[in-house]
Amino acid sequence: MARILLLMDHGVDRVKVVTALRDAGQSPIDPAPGWDAPARLVQAVERATPDVVVIGCQADLEAACARCELLMEGDTTRYLPTMIAIPHHPSETEAIRVFAAGARDLVSLSDPMNLVSARIDNMARLNYLRRTFRKHHDALTARNEELDRIFETVTSGLAIVDERGRVVRMNARGREILGAQVGRFGLDDPTPATTATGGREHPILRAAVRGESVRGQRVELSSGRTGGERVLVVDAEPLFGEYGQRLGGLVVFRDETDSIRMQETLRGKAQELAQRTEEMEAFVYTASHDMKSPLWTIRRYAAMILEDQGEALGDEAHHFLERIEVNAARLGRLVEDLVRVVKVGKMELFLEPVAVDRPAREALRNLDAAVRQSGARVELPSELPAVLADPDRLVDLFENLIGNAIKYRRPEVPCVVSVRAVVEGENVHIQVQDNGMGIPEDQFERIFGLFQRLHTRDQIEGSGLGLAIVQRVVERHGGRIWVVSSLGEGSTFHVVLPAAPANEAVTPA
Repeated sequence: MARILLLMDHGVDRVKVVTALRDAGQSPIDPAPGWDAPARLVQAVERATPDVVVIGCQADLEAACARCELLMEGDTTRYLPTMIAIPHHPSETEAIRVFAAGARDLVSLSDPMNLVSARIDNMARLNYLRRTFRKHHDALTARNEELDRIFETVTSGLAIVDERGRVVRMNARGREILGAQVGRFGLDDPTPATTATGGREHPILRAAVRGESVRGQRVELSSGRTGGERVLVVDAEPLFGEYGQRLGGLVVFRDETDSIRMQETLRGKAQELAQRTEEMEAFVYTASHDMKSPLWTIRRYAAMILEDQGEALGDEAHHFLERIEVNAARLGRLVEDLVRVVKVGKMELFLEPVAVDRPAREALRNLDAAVRQSGARVELPSELPAVLADPDRLVDLFENLIGNAIKYRRPEVPCVVSVRAVVEGENVHIQVQDNGMGIPEDQFERIFGLFQRLHTRDQIEGSGLGLAIVQRVVERHGGRIWVVSSLGEGSTFHVVLPAAPANEAVTPA
């Protein structure tokens, strides 16, 4: 409802105006006390926030005009429509004075009051509509400015096209992506880019003209002058009006040129790496096969000489022959470990639900001699959770982890190795803990590499391939492995593997 402010002294004329306005469905408002003081007039009107101000005039028209002029000087009140009401029909001179003071209208209270109230009501409603329109216009302008800022700052290319697929607006990122090829992106170009779209129509045509949604369609824009090519990935949505009429479409596109080129490069490198890996694996197999027979021959001849000619040989010859046999045996184990590393990366896994304690116990049986010789105590619970894994590969895993714990024990304390496992969600967390020498923190990642050792072969026997084999076993099962250790206190190897499904039978230990 419009707000009508009456600046009229109490009297018959004011009562007539209030009654007529109420009969017209309006409720006029009164100003704050003291409004008639010139110094407080503008403040009183501003506080009332009216849509129209009606200034009464009993006998002094000049006083009413002066009040109107004061309102015209205010920063906000100057825009308010002001009406002056006089008790008689105005003369030409009075009318000129009223409008010169800035009033929008002059009404005579001697006219029928329904006519007077209608004029006041119309002026108030008109300004109410004008004020409401201005409010909504300002809000819409601010919203449009915000949308413009968003449109221009989006990191992907954005384009708005009309119902014929012609680009009517594009953001800065889109212009940056397309560069000189901006004109080739829309359907207003006589030869729109349609190559490499998988036989489908241009995404702008599909969205703007056919009303289809497009997701991730690839579009290539080729330049005849430079021979260059931009590869875009385009999403597009049709735009419809309030009554379903087709307005065009909104297109979002990303420049995937460098990414696609990088993928092609990586694909080529991956193929090259796979080929070289196959060649290296073939070399390892061939070399290991070719080395086994000479190594066996060397070891056999050394043993035969020691056995047949031992008494005739001196101590130095005995020593040399023994070293030949020991190092030939060491080289044989190294060859076998190399083959195992290659096999683990390529061999097919035969997955089945298996309790963790089963392969751990089998690994202990294989390590029986080492356990007895070292006097180690291996703590292994009788029941551990089940994982979905290849049992034979888990035997390799535990044999290397427990074997390393025994190998790297501290001579001054009894060797204790503990195997534990707990279910964590969809995985089983396995821990192999020892009280051995420990590992420096800066070597935690390095120890899983090929031929990585923390001690020389003269100090501790080994090929440096055991943990590399363990890591490959774990990764082939989709798991993770890491180590936590302190020098002089021991190490804990953590292995996370997928848990066996609850409804599948577990292979017994």
